[in-house]
Amino acid sequence: MSNNNNNKELRPSLGYRLFKRYVRFLHNRLLYRHMYAVNKEAVPPIGTPVLIVSNHQNCANDPLALLLSLEIDTHPYVIARGDVFAWNPKLASFFKWIGMLPAFRLHTEGAESLGKNEETIRISGGELLKGQRLIMYPEGTHQDKRWLGEFSFGYTRMAFQTAEMNDFQTDILILPSCNHYSSYFGLQEDFMVKFGTPISLKPYYELYKTKPRTAQREVNKLVRAQIEGMMLNITDLDNYDAIDTIRNTYGVTYASNHGRNPNYLPDKLASDRDLFEAIEQAKAADAETVQQIFDDARALQHGLDQQRLDNDRFDRKPSVVATCAQSLAQIALLPVWLVALWPGIVCYNLPKLFLKTDKMFTNTLILILNVLVFVPIFLLATLLVAGCGFGWWWQAAVWVLLFPAITLFAWYDYKWMRRTVRDWRFLTHARCAKFIALKNLRNRMYANLNKVLH
Repeated sequence: MSNNNNNKELRPSLGYRLFKRYVRFLHNRLLYRHMYAVNKEAVPPIGTPVLIVSNHQNCANDPLALLLSLEIDTHPYVIARGDVFAWNPKLASFFKWIGMLPAFRLHTEGAESLGKNEETIRISGGELLKGQRLIMYPEGTHQDKRWLGEFSFGYTRMAFQTAEMNDFQTDILILPSCNHYSSYFGLQEDFMVKFGTPISLKPYYELYKTKPRTAQREVNKLVRAQIEGMMLNITDLDNYDAIDTIRNTYGVTYASNHGRNPNYLPDKLASDRDLFEAIEQAKAADAETVQQIFDDARALQHGLDQQRLDNDRFDRKPSVVATCAQSLAQIALLPVWLVALWPGIVCYNLPKLFLKTDKMFTNTLILILNVLVFVPIFLLATLLVAGCGFGWWWQAAVWVLLFPAITLFAWYDYKWMRRTVRDWRFLTHARCAKFIALKNLRNRMYANLNKVLH
């Protein structure tokens, strides 16, 4: 139950709230096009001890989006990988200020570090008992695909130990949630957070006192079932690439034919879940045909990439007149676009130089490095160079204020250029043998899908 008397004490500092607004602006306006918070009314009110657990797919973008989907006047805590706190002492202090707490794991930080988790449990448990929210990811690390990994019991252990700290007098709630992306990479994609139904630990307190592992297993079973029931969990990892191509090509038509809007991410998620389930059922009934579909899907994606074509152009053939008009418009806008690239093109590409092997860090680096470093530096540099160097103070100030709009113009004009180029390739390659073969391959895949799914 919410303790309203303590709600004012839970309110974070002004500096934190201003920083959160700044991050939310860049996150919701520049990085993503649409942000959806589905079933947000299920989130218990401020002052209720609640542990939010979720699937984990896209590094720091997952907890950031979850944090930003909650009220500005809250300061949730996030359990993060312990090794990131070893990067730099000042950075570690900043992480703790924004609410990150370290979790040390055997497979990442080694057995000697596991004892440090007791301090994290003590701090996070204390905050939970005050009525703060805590965010954890039971998979322990982010995945690189839309599937649900194995859960560790660290989150259930922490939740029950927190209850034990208060002699089991406080009801700790676990709120399952999931995240879903239209695409993990690039700007102006869509993102959604979906909340499930809170699970009370109180009915399991007596069981925990005598059989703690059994109580944790029972709770984990409920939590995992809810998360799995909300997200897109493609369990056939051997054919993941083929299924991903199917849902991004045939799946668009499938959604429309089943009364769902493929451009509305919550609808597309629901449709993709149905589509994967239908494919799994078809595989059990006609494995040979489904395997042919998978082979065709891989060949289709390879052909589209090789020919630099968009799948939807097969259904909506571009017009020569419209493509010519688009080309002329883009030639006219080219000088404006070139000017609009500053400083967005640097802010977008420079963080990628810090990317090592894990591509799922891409958008995390883009967001975090721009929030903390590149956006402030390059906007200040623009103001100082234009003002001090050329005396263009008011012009530079307007440029800085219009930075989000200018960056979005540059991005969408770039995407428009790419579509126009691909339209010309479609029009000029329509009679080529490779193009015709690709079209026939696509038609066969669609026909087989229609056969096994209907």
